[in-house]
Order: sequence, then C-alpha cells, then structure tokens
Amino acid sequence: MGSKFVGALKCFVKRPVDTVRIMLSLDQYDPRAVASIKEQCPDIDVEKLGVHVGIFLAVLLLACGVLAYVLALLYGMGMV
Repeated sequence: MGSKFVGALKCFVKRPVDTVRIMLSLDQYDPRAVASIKEQCPDIDVEKLGVHVGIFLAVLLLACGVLAYVLALLYGMGMV
C-alpha cells in the first residue's frame, strides 16, 4: 500500500486539477481527466486515486489544525 499511496501523491503533484476532478465526480469519471491521469501516471489505479489523495489531504488538514492549536496555546502563555 505504501508504494500505491506514494504513487498517488506523485500523480496528484503532477496533475492536481485532474485528480480533484476524479475525486469530486460521483457517478462517472471525467473522460479527459482519466485520459490525462493514464497518460501521466500509467501505473495508477484511477478508482483508488481519490481515496489515497483524500486520506493525504485529511491528514494534512489534521496536522495544520494541531499546529494552529499548539501555536495558539504557546501564544496564550506568552512563549511566542
């Protein structure tokens, strides 16, 4: 799973707009986005791409929230 996750992140960095289009589509994928992803990242499973990138973005959001909370605490104590 690690290599698939890293591959999905590399594909997200190469083609962020197409990856988000695939993530946001409910029933059918945008054919242009799928073709672009297959061209740039041929070894990526398009069905699992949204899941892997979504997990990454959720963890990133959580980390930013924790960092903001810690900085607010430090600021409140007068350490920053």
